[in-house]
Amino acid sequence: MVLNGTDIQIRQMMNLSSSFDHRVVDGYVAAELIQYIKGLLEQPATLFM
Repeated sequence: MVLNGTDIQIRQMMNLSSSFDHRVVDGYVAAELIQYIKGLLEQPATLFM
């Protein structure tokens, strides 16, 4: 369930976990990667552009 303003809506959701070694990868870069993957999963048609 998702709270959308004042309404509660039932939606499909998926959890995405990640693990990065911050000695190797900067946290900001890791967060950008996760946001990029999230965008691809939300709009899979963009893979073909």
